Amino acid sequence: MNVRKPLFVTLVAAGLAVCSVATVVRADPAPSASASQPGAAALLAQAQSEAAAGHNDTAKQILLQAASKYPDDMQIQKLLGDVEYRLQNYDAAAAAYQNVLAHDPNDKEVHNRLGGVYAAQDRYNDAISEFRKSLPLAVGFLNLVEAYDDEGRLSELEDEFQADVNRDPNNPLFHVNLGTIYEHEQKFSLAQEEFQSALDANPSFAEAHNGLGIVYGDLGRWQDAIMQYRLAILEEPKSPHPWMNWGVELIGEGKYNDALQKLQYAIQLDPVFAQSYNNMGVAYEYLNQFTPAVESYEKALALDPRLRQAYQNLGNIYFTHNLLNLAEAAFIKGIAVAPKYAALHFDLGVVYEQQRKYDLAADQYKAALASQPSLSVARDMLAGVQAKIGHE
Repeated sequence: MNVRKPLFVTLVAAGLAVCSVATVVRADPAPSASASQPGAAALLAQAQSEAAAGHNDTAKQILLQAASKYPDDMQIQKLLGDVEYRLQNYDAAAAAYQNVLAHDPNDKEVHNRLGGVYAAQDRYNDAISEFRKSLPLAVGFLNLVEAYDDEGRLSELEDEFQADVNRDPNNPLFHVNLGTIYEHEQKFSLAQEEFQSALDANPSFAEAHNGLGIVYGDLGRWQDAIMQYRLAILEEPKSPHPWMNWGVELIGEGKYNDALQKLQYAIQLDPVFAQSYNNMGVAYEYLNQFTPAVESYEKALALDPRLRQAYQNLGNIYFTHNLLNLAEAAFIKGIAVAPKYAALHFDLGVVYEQQRKYDLAADQYKAALASQPSLSVARDMLAGVQAKIGHE
């Protein structure tokens, strides 16, 4: 699943949504020959290669063959779940992950992945339960935050984790968790305080450096952010996340080629890191390279079909090139997987207005405001389109 920090800018201003992460997500390592039967290992390696290339249907067929021959190989089942998820075969993905959990109920990474499947099916209570079972896995916590946010219940989660900090103020993880919630709520001063408190308790805590860097990036303090990512890399040099975040801040500084270098290195560390592909698309788009930008967004979505920022960016680039039908389709697909994401509703409203479909545009602006009442630009656009409806 995805952990991300959108920089919401309206489509009218050709805004792009980049993703930053405060936590470490690692792909499962390929099993050694001693961990799996040789035949299973060969099939798994073949499927991993196909999946990494975006050939999910081919990978699925290999994995189904492997699973029938080696039903007790849980690495095969994990990858099968991942591939089915990417193909949006959510029931099949859930079945594969449940097979793994039947063998190892304490596999926190798989609880997190199963939570992602349930979230894709709008089974939010089940998703929240699985994300909680994945804790203290950092990416599981961030998915928990997003699930609560989608349900409009983030204040409940804030209260819960504030209580953790009050109970044990010397625990750096509690401060990182609360800081992550504050950052998601755009309470940047409070988030900064929590990440700094975590570092006061543990100066080598990479996740706290990452989180503080994200807050500095939110505030436009690019160099301060990059310094925090450097410190995170010193602690965990093989984590792709600070490298990707570094690339995000370089995009903010307008150093797009330098950003691509950092993002490509993050992908080298984790070839199935969907957020990095999305951010590469942003860099390519600012460099006016249409084709590699679109390919990067599509690659991100092939790896994570619920990455809402990638749908937004794909729709935006089609819009700016006056490919309105393609923009409309991208935003509609994004709304299907993230129905409460205000940015997608707003952007689809802009497309409909451009197409002179004013009633549909008004519906989308209203949907954006229902999800984010403080989005004043949507209120202004709604008033404008209602005036046009009144004159028809």
